[in-house]
Amino acid sequence: MPEFKTPVLLLLFNRPQHTAAVLDRLRSIRPVQVFVHCDGPRTDRPGEREKVEAVRREVEKIDWPCTVQTLYRDENSGLRNGVSQALDWFFSTVEQGIVLEDDCLPDPSFFPFCAELLEKYAAEPRVLHIGGSNVAESRTKAMPDSYFFSSFAFVWGWASWRRAWQHMSLQLEGLDEFEQSVGVGNISSDRMAQVYLLDKFQATRAGKNNSWAYAWFYSIVRSGGLCVVPGKNLVQNTGIGDASATHTTGANPTAGLRAVGMAFPLKHPARIERQPELDREIFYFAQKSRVRLILWFLLKKIGLR
Repeated sequence: MPEFKTPVLLLLFNRPQHTAAVLDRLRSIRPVQVFVHCDGPRTDRPGEREKVEAVRREVEKIDWPCTVQTLYRDENSGLRNGVSQALDWFFSTVEQGIVLEDDCLPDPSFFPFCAELLEKYAAEPRVLHIGGSNVAESRTKAMPDSYFFSSFAFVWGWASWRRAWQHMSLQLEGLDEFEQSVGVGNISSDRMAQVYLLDKFQATRAGKNNSWAYAWFYSIVRSGGLCVVPGKNLVQNTGIGDASATHTTGANPTAGLRAVGMAFPLKHPARIERQPELDREIFYFAQKSRVRLILWFLLKKIGLR
């Protein structure tokens, strides 16, 4: 089996079974560089220290020839700060790489998909993110190209570059100016969707949610960047609805999305540009359905949101 030379970062916490499954998937490609971040246990959660220790024992079972670098926390850093700092660490060491959380189980084709596009767009400043998942697969799987460009940064298995991560603003600097300019109008033409996204960005800046992903999404859009989205969903999120999940414990229609294989050779789009109408549709899959968005908007207008 040829060496898989693209570095891989694993973001782990307290789910040893999920960790074992992701490591088994990595074993099928045998990456030569593995980075592991594991957050520390929360002091108010009985039994969590034992789960974190069990996760770290799973990492010790890596049995293929590779270098393993670890960043283990003694105390809990939280999702937002912990992941952001782990990505700072990763991209300070490597120029480009793949990022997987413990509950993101990719199809094996996800890895060569990311590796090929990391090389293809390494020097393309407009492309900042390569996603592996696609929650709007039902709208895009019949497309002639293997992938398309979007404003949406899907983070259930993704890849990027040091040059792109330098745009990351965890505190969402410049949000007020962004709101006054075209801003989220470059994501969706739906006024309600624009209000919803601005609300999410403002809540993230204020620390009302624990999301690093919304900060990354904002950073990409503010920079005028684009994200690769595969035409087919390449990564299954196995943590949605799981009682051990931090944020995705409720019912979610994307829980049924299975990972499927990508056909090679890849068929590349002729132009590097987003498709506004497709981004509008993606919003309803990735953020709020049309009905729920209308309800959210009405509640916000009368001050109940």
